[in-house]
Amino acid sequence: MKLFYSPFHSFIHKVLVTLHETGNWDNTTFVPTFPFKNNDGEDVAGQYSIAALNPLDKVPTLALESGQVIFGSQAICEYLDSVSIAERLYPEAGPDRWDALTRLALCDTMFELTVQMVMEGWQPEEQRRRDLYEWIWPKLERGLDKLEQSAALGWDRFDIGHAAALHMLSYTEFRFVFYGDKDPVRPNFDWRVGHPSLQAWYEGALTRPSVTAHYNVDFQGDKSARFHKAMVAEVLEAQKRNGTR
Repeated sequence: MKLFYSPFHSFIHKVLVTLHETGNWDNTTFVPTFPFKNNDGEDVAGQYSIAALNPLDKVPTLALESGQVIFGSQAICEYLDSVSIAERLYPEAGPDRWDALTRLALCDTMFELTVQMVMEGWQPEEQRRRDLYEWIWPKLERGLDKLEQSAALGWDRFDIGHAAALHMLSYTEFRFVFYGDKDPVRPNFDWRVGHPSLQAWYEGALTRPSVTAHYNVDFQGDKSARFHKAMVAEVLEAQKRNGTR
């Protein structure tokens, strides 16, 4: 398999956690894909396009050996779970499954809302929309309170909702290290304050091998546009050979 993703390991990637937990890590080629500008301000997005594989030109995108392409983190995680050779992160049908999927939806939406605020922070100060922050913040605060309540009751196993929570919480932390002072509503917000049970769970989860395998670990592979294009070409060739999409 080939995973096209952003190789920024300063937050926890839900798909990478799922890859590791399901035993698929060593069966995957990691293909760095830069959706925006690099650290030097150079516009590299066009050099790393995956539009030929994913019409949204968006990471993460997973390409199977057959050339079949799966995109969207939730779809990718469910596929990886279906071919797991280790842990299963999606519980069987019943209350536990719906609880996990609801947490997955909650945390993924909280992550996406936080990304919206990050992108708004890229704008000049006079152009930032305070109303956007005011609309988003109550949702995030209620979401954190909901997770705190759930964590206080005790989480007996690690599931896909927890992988999503790690992704969201670590990105929230990352966001406020780099962008917090640009927030006109909650500058330098610390999600840990007022959420002791969630914090305790998070600190414990950080020790999981599926987290330590990549979190705050620099990507060691080929980040070049040349490598990226070669991987896209391999997928397209596999699609042509196997009649897949």
